[in-house]
Amino acid sequence: LESDRIRKPGGGAKKKTDTHPEWKKAFLEVVSEHMAGDPQDESIVWLNIKTPAIRRELHKRDIDISDYIVRQLVCESGLKTRSFRKDIPMRKVEGRNEQFEKINMVRKMCAEHNIPIISIDTKKKELVGNFKRQGTVLCTAAPKAFDHDFATFSDGTIVPHGIYDIAHNTGYLTIGTSHDTSEFVCDNIEDCWNRHLRKAYPDARMLVILCDGGGSNSSSHHIVKQDFMRLAERIGIQIVVMHYPPYCSKYNPIEHRLFSHISRFWSGAPLISVADACNRAAKTVTKTGLKVFSRVVKKVYETGRKISDGYREELARRVIFDTELHNWNYLINHA
Repeated sequence: LESDRIRKPGGGAKKKTDTHPEWKKAFLEVVSEHMAGDPQDESIVWLNIKTPAIRRELHKRDIDISDYIVRQLVCESGLKTRSFRKDIPMRKVEGRNEQFEKINMVRKMCAEHNIPIISIDTKKKELVGNFKRQGTVLCTAAPKAFDHDFATFSDGTIVPHGIYDIAHNTGYLTIGTSHDTSEFVCDNIEDCWNRHLRKAYPDARMLVILCDGGGSNSSSHHIVKQDFMRLAERIGIQIVVMHYPPYCSKYNPIEHRLFSHISRFWSGAPLISVADACNRAAKTVTKTGLKVFSRVVKKVYETGRKISDGYREELARRVIFDTELHNWNYLINHA
């Protein structure tokens, strides 16, 4: 094949695609048969054909060019390799935007008045043992792992629960070996408060918690509110709980500021033991100064617990619900 570039008379380089407009025309004719598009946005299209296949189709039209030239034509057409983003809500949620506005307002207030605000969530459970993990690792030879991810061959399952201090860019990871329950979550917050947050916020009279609305943080389960009331009693301050709307948990800061980085430090090599998972999580750092503290909790947590007698009377006395979005926002008094 000829050189991919020719020289202009003035000495500058000129693309061969500029001197062969018939290539561009043929290229557009080929890819037009392999285009798909976004039904909500006519400006977004993508191709289901690869560069070598485009070159072969052009060859059938007596245009013999290299993959490099085809890639130039792709680039000049505004096409670029991208991945799909999970960014479309599954359904319309009433009050979604209003809740985000409230959360943003509270975050600004916390920053201005040095009020502790934490983001919490439970990362997906992980098998402990010699199981393959996504990613690569520096090693002297290709390591080997089990050919199937069967839980029966594991040394147990870990439940990683995280707490992210937004103001100080600090994460606290508790690796449980039992169940992901609201009691487990509140125990972790209490430990984090006593070990770390109380020292970071010595004058705090309130703790703001951002979380999603499902699982151990459910916005609709009474047992969650009961455990939050018990937590407020133990740490002796008011607690404000703000749930993200349904299908919006990815906006919870802990997801992209803590869990994504821990996943990077867990990638490549298997989580051989609970201690190994804990130690590798504690080594998580970023250029922006993220620090992570980790610990292991082997306490067994009971599932299916019931609310206690007198719960509703206590709820009415101690919990103040938001007048507009009461399902997602409430303040819990410590006494």
